[in-house]
Amino acid sequence: MVNELKHYRAMPYEEKKKIVSLVLDEAERMKQEHKRINYHELSRIVLAKTSIILPVSTIWRWLTGICRPMGKYKATRRPPDKNGQIVRGLSMTDLRVEKRRHTICLCLNTTKDFFSFSVQRLLSDYGRTTVKPALTANVSIWRLSVTLDYEYWVHELQKPIKELTREEKMKLLSGVISGDGWISISARRRVAFMIGLTTSEKHKAQIFHRILKSLGFSHSFARKRRRGGEGRIKNFIIRRTAPYEYEIIVRARTAVKHLLSNLRLLQPFREVKRILALRFIEKGVLDRDFVKPVWDYLRFVEKYSTIRSQIRACELIPDEKFDEKHLNKQRMLKQLRRELYEYADMVRELKPTATRIISDLRPSP
Repeated sequence: MVNELKHYRAMPYEEKKKIVSLVLDEAERMKQEHKRINYHELSRIVLAKTSIILPVSTIWRWLTGICRPMGKYKATRRPPDKNGQIVRGLSMTDLRVEKRRHTICLCLNTTKDFFSFSVQRLLSDYGRTTVKPALTANVSIWRLSVTLDYEYWVHELQKPIKELTREEKMKLLSGVISGDGWISISARRRVAFMIGLTTSEKHKAQIFHRILKSLGFSHSFARKRRRGGEGRIKNFIIRRTAPYEYEIIVRARTAVKHLLSNLRLLQPFREVKRILALRFIEKGVLDRDFVKPVWDYLRFVEKYSTIRSQIRACELIPDEKFDEKHLNKQRMLKQLRRELYEYADMVRELKPTATRIISDLRPSP
């Protein structure tokens, strides 16, 4: 019997996939039945069912996320579940997708640490995730990366729209609006809420258009010529190669209310806006004097939080990275802190009125 035992490292790739799937399935069963994982028992189960010697320490590292099974560049075995289309929606906006052998790599660069950590909490259910501060040009950002199993996820990310259920379409829209979407108010005295998204890629805009149309939501779909070939974020110049951008806006009150009720957004401040917009509508409080102060307050709090997250990233990035780009770290921090204080003053000024209005919107006990 001893001579027939085999070691995990010596197994071919397809056999390793079966071993990893067995470990993850048994670990999930243990959590459901016993509320804990017995790593020694897991190792014995693998040995009994496959004659494979799998050390307890290896199983522990897999399940705690310290190591990735199936090699350095392979993704943890986590198939998509009911939230798989949220990941697809994100991949169509802010997440960059890179397909490798056996693995799909997703990467998100953002100045908002609260957004990157929110996305990480979702994606950590499907693969190994990391969030690290980074320096892009002369802007401090947060970089999230995750590795997914190609065999499972390639079908989820490419599933035809006509095959999606209504719930899956709402999940996809949740991911899309978390990335490229927005919730805004009209300029009229009695405000109307609007939900929209903007993209420079026509085929993506057409997908969003088809989804909204299939859900029965009236909306506008417009193509706009971009002004100039460059954009700027502080001192960071963005080159624009696409001459047009596509804008989709939902304005009809019933459609807006339905979306506000069913979307779940990963961008924290956008999710707060979703909840408050729904409460404004349900309470019938649509006077501009009540809605605009809250919207202004949320806008400045988000800007304040974004600058604060950039400061944290800047402080954590090693000095050598700034030296490589010939940047003065202390000067960048000084400029960011100056902007932080300016937004802090605006937030302090708007907070009393906004919090009083928000308090009045709370559901009755």
